Amino acid sequence: MDRRIRLACTAATVIPFAVMAAACSSSTPPATPKASATAAATPAIPAAPASGTLTETGSSVMFPLVSEWQAGYTAKYPGIKISTASTNSGTGITDAGQGLVNLGTADAYMNASDTAQYPTLENIPVGVDAIEVIYNLPGLSAPLNLSGTVLAQIYQGKITTWNDPAIAKLNPGVTLPSSTIVTIHRADSSGSTVLFAQYLNAQDPTDWPSSLISSTPTWPTVAGSLAETGSGSMVSTAGATPNSIAYVGVSYSAQIAAAKLSAAALANAAGKYATATPAALTAAVDSFPTAPANGAESLIDTKAAAGYPITGYEYAIVNTTQSSTTQADILQNFLYWAITTGSSSSYLGKVGFVALPKATFDVAVNLITSISG
Repeated sequence: MDRRIRLACTAATVIPFAVMAAACSSSTPPATPKASATAAATPAIPAAPASGTLTETGSSVMFPLVSEWQAGYTAKYPGIKISTASTNSGTGITDAGQGLVNLGTADAYMNASDTAQYPTLENIPVGVDAIEVIYNLPGLSAPLNLSGTVLAQIYQGKITTWNDPAIAKLNPGVTLPSSTIVTIHRADSSGSTVLFAQYLNAQDPTDWPSSLISSTPTWPTVAGSLAETGSGSMVSTAGATPNSIAYVGVSYSAQIAAAKLSAAALANAAGKYATATPAALTAAVDSFPTAPANGAESLIDTKAAAGYPITGYEYAIVNTTQSSTTQADILQNFLYWAITTGSSSSYLGKVGFVALPKATFDVAVNLITSISG
């Protein structure tokens, strides 16, 4: 990856304990995610050491949640100092693989090339998120209905105006402008791009072939298209560009609303349209089989009528062998805290995620306890 891209999208933070404690004070006890933590025997998770450090980088979609976790965890364990950086999923995998950070985060599980290059890394599911398709058409009040086929053709440059018959057919009775669509895509190595591309391919493999499923695809040439680094830039550029369309994680919903953007209702495999509500994410994840032992599972294009079709697990990317027992203990303790206390509504509700289903929670615990030092 181009070093300029990585530096441009990095937002490193180390929050002092006093600030964290003030930000996290609450009289409401944390809830247990979807009862998963109480459904099985408590695993043998090591206690947090009295002191230590934890470094994280990766998914900009995960960054808002990781920042909340940083504050909550260090308020409970003030001897542990956590630094986080919003880069992208590709950097999260690469930096974890090269030992530059203890913890990477990614919106999609590692591909075959990643696992071949970094065989000691593992994907640990830590939550369920969604990628929203956002657009800048202020005159429309209700969410537009869009399908994978229409989106594939928009990003291929085959559909170029908002009032194209293919869009109008999905939105009867809606007066669509004749303005030219401005497509926006990620310029950096993005897990959000992987999930977006998987959805387009699932619904229209002709217009979006599997060769375009990548964190850094060779984007089709579309007149006027824009490329941005990081989720925040996707939102700000869409907000500043009338008639634009983009894709971004649901954790940026507040920024999307502040930019006066709308999020589309997307067609799922059942032929129904859904927006990225917590109920729609839950319906989607519950429609898929139990996650495999390595945690790598696609949740794209659910057949659940009420399910949102660009749903996925968010992943912690970690090396199974850490530099020391202390470092392994910190990672195990933090990650278990993240999928229990950190997966209560007081955390996940702020970013629009939902907690892991029980079976995937158990897979995550097995992966966490395999970390050693």
